Amino acid sequence: MSERKSESTCDCTNSDFDRREFLRESGALLAFAAAGVAPSEVAAQSDQPEGDLEALLEDAPRNWGRWGDDDELGAFNFLGSEEALAGMEAVTRDEATGAETFTLQLSMTGEVANDPIFPTRTVARRTNTQDEQSYEEGEAEPSAGGLKFTDDRFVNQLYTQGTTHVDAPGHAWYGDQIYNGFDASTTAATKEFDEPLESCGGDPVDETRGMGRADISHVADHGIVGRGVLLDVGRAMGGENDRLEPNACISLSDLRRTAYQQDVVLRKRDVPLVRTGSAARVRDDDPEHEWAPLEEPGLCYSEDLVEWVHEMEFPVVGGDTLSVEKNVQTIDGEEYLVPLHGAFHRNLGVPFAEVLWLEDLAESCASDGVYDFLFAGAPLNIERATGAPINPVVVKASMGEESN
Repeated sequence: MSERKSESTCDCTNSDFDRREFLRESGALLAFAAAGVAPSEVAAQSDQPEGDLEALLEDAPRNWGRWGDDDELGAFNFLGSEEALAGMEAVTRDEATGAETFTLQLSMTGEVANDPIFPTRTVARRTNTQDEQSYEEGEAEPSAGGLKFTDDRFVNQLYTQGTTHVDAPGHAWYGDQIYNGFDASTTAATKEFDEPLESCGGDPVDETRGMGRADISHVADHGIVGRGVLLDVGRAMGGENDRLEPNACISLSDLRRTAYQQDVVLRKRDVPLVRTGSAARVRDDDPEHEWAPLEEPGLCYSEDLVEWVHEMEFPVVGGDTLSVEKNVQTIDGEEYLVPLHGAFHRNLGVPFAEVLWLEDLAESCASDGVYDFLFAGAPLNIERATGAPINPVVVKASMGEESN
């Protein structure tokens, strides 16, 4: 069956997922929805995590004002020429016999079965607006000289965080302030447009809401270039297929032990990438490994972990899961929803890079023992957005036989 639709067709619905039905239950379910949790999985936990983030993080470190009262870039300020040079030095080490490149992005259109996406953030669907069939049916005419073109567009709601992406510093918060102390009302800044454009639903759009502060465009302008380090926790601590089991909790000790086993030293202002093996599990198509977003392994909160990230001046923390951290965590007998999003995003300006594909990179690192590399990328420059897709490129020294 052809994927092509007429240009007037714009399907904003998902037949397999009733969004309004999903969100109608309660305020508690809305919180889980924000973390990508399906209703069937909520029952495995309490109806609503009641842990108070404001109380938990009252004495946590902050970077507010560190780069000025108007700063919107957050910890990405840590990345400069020295950090870029450190990444290049990791590639050009004396004993290197060559270099390998890896892209860490999953498909934006989810063309591989079971791509790990948030239930509330569908992947994109695209269709051709012009192709050979258009010319054959007389819908289009060749250009002068006979040149033809094919073109396409998205035909459903495209969520900027529905695939491999980087969060904006202002993406997550608690209380009435986001990163750097900006008022939470700035997340709903209104922008009016002189020329309305047709929306996916057909109604013209002449006004939108967006982030007036700490949005992803500042990260896009700055770029992310530095020394990356893979922390392959799945291989160091995992079981079957070198993957962490669902619900596994990764502590600061686990991260340090993984680095020790890999014989790699984490330095200040590195870009750490945490592999659990979860993204590969999603792609297995194995009914015994049904994907459950709430049960993904991930980092677990501790005061020591937050202090460590603060002292190490990491600009961003990446991972191969939807949230990088464990979605629901029990701390001192209370359940919390993604507490590290509050500690890192809001307080430190350290966002997460989520849904990274780390499998191929991990295989190479395990084969030659090189776990540091040049990490480079920039999210799509989307004004006022809470995050944006990114295709990070890793350039890693090769320690195998010399290649031509």
